[in-house]
Order: sequence, then structure tokens, then C-alpha cells
Amino acid sequence: MHEAPRMVGVALGSILFVSPAWAGPHEEGPVALADSSGPPHAGPHEPEPDDPVYFDGSLMPTYAIDCDEHEDVGYVQGNSFTITVVTVDGKPVEVETANAYYAMQQAAAADGVGIKVVSGFRTMAEQQYLYNCYINCNCNNCNLAAKPGYSNHQSGHALDLNTAAAGVLSWLKAHGDEFGFEATVPSEDWHWEWWGGGPPTSGPCGTPDYRAEYVGQSFPLASKPPVLLIVGECVDAWIDLRNTGDATWNGDTRLAPTPRDQPSPLHDPNTWLSPTRVATAGEVAPGAVGRFEFRLCASAPGEVFQTFSLVQEGTTWFADKPLGGGPPDDQLEVRVLAVNPAPPLPPPEPAPLPPPPGPSTTGTPTTGESGGESDSGESSWSSSSGDDSSAGEADASAGTSGSASGTAGAAADEGCGCRGSGPSGAWGLIALGLLARRRRRARVG
Repeated sequence: MHEAPRMVGVALGSILFVSPAWAGPHEEGPVALADSSGPPHAGPHEPEPDDPVYFDGSLMPTYAIDCDEHEDVGYVQGNSFTITVVTVDGKPVEVETANAYYAMQQAAAADGVGIKVVSGFRTMAEQQYLYNCYINCNCNNCNLAAKPGYSNHQSGHALDLNTAAAGVLSWLKAHGDEFGFEATVPSEDWHWEWWGGGPPTSGPCGTPDYRAEYVGQSFPLASKPPVLLIVGECVDAWIDLRNTGDATWNGDTRLAPTPRDQPSPLHDPNTWLSPTRVATAGEVAPGAVGRFEFRLCASAPGEVFQTFSLVQEGTTWFADKPLGGGPPDDQLEVRVLAVNPAPPLPPPEPAPLPPPPGPSTTGTPTTGESGGESDSGESSWSSSSGDDSSAGEADASAGTSGSASGTAGAAADEGCGCRGSGPSGAWGLIALGLLARRRRRARVG
């Protein structure tokens, strides 16, 4: 059972809008047109209303959204999926597209421009009818129609708008892309499609099937210093996103680089699904967090700012930038600085050869040691402590010792560049002084 309809209206000012009569329903032939913003376009479309619509100062038109949801079967390039549909301006529209359209319609109304949906989602039965009219030429003025299952109106993301009304087409050309809407068929000014993008579409209708909320990432935010890589080097990375939609994510829910379907210079052939698809997080229920794991690789020198989004393959893009963890520039974006490897270092220079050996100095240490022994302070102090006869012998010994000490000291100075111990030299001088005193006493006596 559905809830009571929630009606939301937009009041317009007193401006005259004119929509001329049209010859009847029209659809372009089933020739696919390339478009990087969504699935290939088969181009089957409807015209604007047959009757002109006039507004004057006495009439205040109100455009409404009925948020009473129901599910149907949508198609993209022959593949079926479950679609949630609400009613916009009396026409069925996929719910996310309806929210985005409503935001755009309000902005146009503020500028005095009244946009209205003329044709939205088509069921298989409705597309089959138009296709039979084209094949049998017995209804719908034999206008071209796409094969059932291949009309983008069956996706719910294609809208025919009243672009013949005053100011509508020029306003859409100036502002439509700001809300994620693009004119995808050059021959049909009224055909506009939404596959994600623009500002966050938060209402007025219920929770979209596919929506994500940023949780975290392994690499720094883009406003921080970049990830530094050497060309040819890779680094492991992950992004965590929470499923805030109604549908469970699966293997077709893929992290992708943006702008959409453009190969990323950080593509890693070993971990990415393709140059335009990064990774999946497996099955992630509504409210749960999914981790998308991959590697970032530097293929050429330079700085890269790479943004990411989610895409449900064959159904819709979530948005160009799901909610991030900081300012807009930080939303699901990585900043990588790739540099060339440093040049190899030159080989080390050979070590210099040692100088040739000098003259031999092997005798010097022996001389120094001999001087130290002959200049012994203990021997001099013992010679000065005996009687006169022993003193004479000591005097002679001391004189010889002093001479040897001086000679040895000189030799030590010449041999090792250092002097003997201070106490040995001092005791030698004392012994010579005592010897001189005794000789004077002997002469006097």
C-alpha cells in the first residue's frame, strides 16, 4: 500500500508563455547516438502538446510532484531492471531524475521561466504501441520509433520538456548542465536526460535506489601534500563508502574515475577492472559500508588530481562527486605527484696509493727506554743516603748516571719527540749538588 500522495507546488509569476501547436507525436529513428554521460541513446522521443498553452497575469500555474512511488520495469539497451517511478507534472518519471528535475524547475521559476514535463517514463506496452505504429504506418503519423526496450524513455531518465515555451530553451542551454541535465539528441531541442551530477538531489521524493556517502580513504585529502610516486611505482589504496540508498550494491556497483568514461592516468592493469572502472566492493546492503580496494600507479611524470564516483552499470551514475570528508575539492579525490627516478650515481673514485715508507727508526724507542732506566729517581735517592766513602762511590756513580741521563734524554728527544719523566731529571740535579758540597768540605778540612 502506498502512502498518501505528497504534493509539492511551484508558483510562477505573471508572465506570458506561449507553446505553439505541434503536428503530432514524433520519434527519431532507432539510430544510436554516442553520449559519454550515460548509456547509448536510441533517440525515440515524443513532441510537445498539440494545444498551445497561454499564461497571462490572471493565471498562476502550479507544477507539482506527486511522491507516491510505484515500481515498474525499466530498460536500457534491451536490459531490464526494476525502476521506482513518481509523478511529475502528471507524467511518470524515475525518482532520482524527478528530484533533480524539481530542483531545476524551482531555479527556473525563480528566474521567471516555466519548465514543464511533456513526456517521461514509458512502459514496454507504450513503446510497443509506438513501434507498431511506425512499422505498420497505421497510427501516430507513421513517426519513427525505437525498438521496444531500446528507447531511453524506458529508462525513466529521459524527459521531453516544453522548450517551445518562451525562455525555456535558452534557460536550459544556459543552466541545464548545472543540474545534471543534457540535451542528448541534436535534432530534438526538447529531449533532455539526467544520469547523475549537479547538486545533491535530496528531495522532495523518497530515498533514491542508488546513493553513497563518503566514509574515508587511505590516501591524504587532495588539499594535503600529494602522494609522491616514482614513475613506474604503485601504491595500495582504498575508499570506504556507505550505502545510503534503497538498493543493495553488487558486482555492477563500481567505483569509476571521473569525468565519466575517461581513462585515468593512475590506472593499474593488475587491480583495476579497466582504465575507466576501478573496483567493486561486492554486496553491500543499505546502511552498510563497502570498501573499494585498488592500486594507484604513476605512468608519467606530473601532478594528477583524480576524482571518483560510483556507477550502477546499465542503470545510473550515483553523482559526479558523492559526499566527501571535507571541502568540495576533497570529495573522493586523490592528488598524486609522479617524478622520474633519480639518475644513477657515478662509480666511486679509486682510493689513493699509500706513500712510500721512510727511513727506519727502530733504534729510537730502545734509546728512550735506556734513558728512562738510567735516570731512575730511586737510584739517585739511594746514592745520597750513605757514608762519605760510599758517597764518593755514589758521587762517581751519580756523575756517570747524570751524564748517561743527559745523553739518554737527548737521544729520547731526538727519537720519539717526547721528554723523559720530570722526577728523574730533578733527582739527578739534586745528586750533583750534594756531590759539589762534599768536595768543598774535603778541601776545607
